[in-house]
Amino acid sequence: MESRPDALALRTAFRAMEPTQVLVNLARKLGGGILSNDAQTFFLEKCLNDETCKLYPPGWLYLRRTLKEIILAAEKDGEEVLDGLYDLHAVYLLPPQDGSSELAPKCYKSYTYRVPAKSRAYLACKAGCKNFLEDTEQLATLRVSLNMLEGDTGCSSWPAGLLLSEFVLSHPELFYGQNCLEVGAGAGMVGVLLARIGASKVLLTDGSLATLANMRHNLSINNVKVEGMVEINGCEQHAHFSTTVKCQQLMWETLSDKELHTLESNVILGADLIYDPLYIPHLVKLLASLLSLDHPARTNISEQSVHEYPVVYIASAVRNPETLVFFVETVRKAGLRMVEVSESMRPATCLSDVSGFNRSTILIHRLQAWRD
Repeated sequence: MESRPDALALRTAFRAMEPTQVLVNLARKLGGGILSNDAQTFFLEKCLNDETCKLYPPGWLYLRRTLKEIILAAEKDGEEVLDGLYDLHAVYLLPPQDGSSELAPKCYKSYTYRVPAKSRAYLACKAGCKNFLEDTEQLATLRVSLNMLEGDTGCSSWPAGLLLSEFVLSHPELFYGQNCLEVGAGAGMVGVLLARIGASKVLLTDGSLATLANMRHNLSINNVKVEGMVEINGCEQHAHFSTTVKCQQLMWETLSDKELHTLESNVILGADLIYDPLYIPHLVKLLASLLSLDHPARTNISEQSVHEYPVVYIASAVRNPETLVFFVETVRKAGLRMVEVSESMRPATCLSDVSGFNRSTILIHRLQAWRD
């Protein structure tokens, strides 16, 4: 049962803290339409007692709620509930034994992803390592915030950031060997993946010091080398590349010329940056300044194509059309060339088991300076 697609989907969804009803539906599917004894056993042994989730646990209340709903669903299906599920539910009805609050604002989500075959072939060639050709699941674990109303939005995972992650995995030829900068890097998912696909240098920036501290933690537990930090053993990943990642505070509205030159990069990325119209002029000014810096090498000639640098890729969830129009107009006034590449460079579905992730509502734009 463990190797069945339904079983893998259930474990993947649990690791990523997918909605409880999604888990119940997957568990029933695994049990042939009911929460059978075998389905309950798999959930208990391979999800609740999963080594990844033991090391980096989901939220306490999430575990309590999930156990309750699984038990209720099994009872509704007329199935005998495993004693282990009852016992574990009783544990989560009590406060955590380690003294932390069950309302702790942070917990862990572990995202399972697969690298597309074309990307694996490219990376295998660049790394000289056949392991990249293997179609295996990989994990990126993030400590995230559950309380987005207290200034921790940068510590949360957002749909546009997930799509940008799939974009990175689908187009390693754009990032391999390049100096990359992410603006508003948040929890650090994109930074983890840039390191894993062989970017030369990665600079992750955010305005919040709390977000930067959380980001450094996430990079470390994913075995990404962070400048100025001691490595922490975490998710097992093959370190084929020696990318070093740096984290730095960046306030768009107060950026100095001196600070600007420390940000010089070939590729600039960002996700969900245009939700507040007040900050759009500062963001566009930053991007225009970065694109106008004098780069000695503006092209990267590969076997199949020529990529022009510097370049910006922005992923944006369309929540307010008026805000998007304002962003587009501000970019135009700044004299930048902007092209929507949502379809022409549509990333492969690398995070296949993440629900509530409507890719069609997320746009990807490429920005560049006009050249003679």
